Amino acid sequence: MPPKVYILDDDLSFAKLLAVNLRGAGTFKIEVFQRADDLFARRAEEPSDAVITDLMMPGMDGIAVTRRLRETDPHLPVFVLTGQAEIATAIEALKSGATEYLTKPVNVDELTTLLKRALKARPLIETAESLERTRKRDFSTGAILGGDPKVEAVREFVRRVADAPTATVLLLGESGTGKNLVAQAIHYSRAPGGGGRFVEINCAALPHHLLEAELFGYQKGAFTDARESKRGLVEVAENGTVFLDEIGELSPEFQAKLLNVLESRRFRRVGGTEELEVPARFVTATNRNLEQAVKTGKFRQDLYYRIRVATMVLPSLREIEGDLPVLAEHFREFFSREFKKDVRRIAPAALARLSAWRWPGNVRELRNVRYELFRSGDIARRRKGAYPTHTGGVQWERATDRRSARNLAEESLGEAEEVRFAGLAVPSRVTVR
Repeated sequence: MPPKVYILDDDLSFAKLLAVNLRGAGTFKIEVFQRADDLFARRAEEPSDAVITDLMMPGMDGIAVTRRLRETDPHLPVFVLTGQAEIATAIEALKSGATEYLTKPVNVDELTTLLKRALKARPLIETAESLERTRKRDFSTGAILGGDPKVEAVREFVRRVADAPTATVLLLGESGTGKNLVAQAIHYSRAPGGGGRFVEINCAALPHHLLEAELFGYQKGAFTDARESKRGLVEVAENGTVFLDEIGELSPEFQAKLLNVLESRRFRRVGGTEELEVPARFVTATNRNLEQAVKTGKFRQDLYYRIRVATMVLPSLREIEGDLPVLAEHFREFFSREFKKDVRRIAPAALARLSAWRWPGNVRELRNVRYELFRSGDIARRRKGAYPTHTGGVQWERATDRRSARNLAEESLGEAEEVRFAGLAVPSRVTVR
């Protein structure tokens, strides 16, 4: 079906002539209106795919029309036409939400090209906005689950620093405590209109020279394979967030370069001479003890002070063990949907066994156990007494037991009792209802 384009102009002769030319130049279904009220009444019955409006009209002018259209359809292509080529008027029209501002007499070929381009771009814009809304939902403070006061402290920290774009953030904690999730929560909890992308890089994954090129980009010819210039992640983020995971693994050479960038808020691409402004906020994370690394000379003291402007230590799962049922239930629901399995509950005995496990890998380990059990959906037999005895809060009676949580999750309470691993149906029989 050809896209519907509505033309609004108090000069009806001009509007009809433009409609004839557009029909001949492109595949559009066009309707013409002389009054704004008639246009809005028609759109209420049959929405259009684009609107072309004159600027100067009696009653409601083109800028007011554009603003009203934007209230109900924020991505509608709106083209404002005027016989007065004034810069101030053009700026006002674009600020009101106009897609393009064109002067009369209109170049029909140009208008047709712009119309087609705007109509083609609209689904992409709407998809991107939908994705952004999904990310805000999935990575907002609401995604940080748990009722423990330590978890609430993390959520409050995210709310406090989210709208402080110049504050460098340091997230500390054991591996698997959710530092990546908190970093994204900081990014996606910003006030509307914050813009920018969330980009992350693992500092331990690349040698320092490749890390520099990845983070700051490079100019054509900077090294053998640099056949063209490339923007780095700092530029790609553009008013967003750069997440430096495992910052404790940075080489001394790169620590010095990063310190300079954080202090000056400027950088140069590899092989470049032009200084560029840093258009992003830095969130850093590590499971290392940076204070100890500073004392031993492995991490620069000045860089440590620079990145710890806003610091949060994320609690281990052992510290918030009362939230384990909440997290287990969340993963049950998540993997039930992902694997399309009707697992409606976790057996009480299974939760009891989960609570007895130390979880050295924290929430990531819990998630991985859930994933593996849902993925395999297997049936196994385990012998009685193969489960280590829990004593002293986080200590094991058999300290030499190195079995994984996956093995623990497969153990049964009864002598050669059959266990069906649907969801987190750990050490006792699970009933799927």
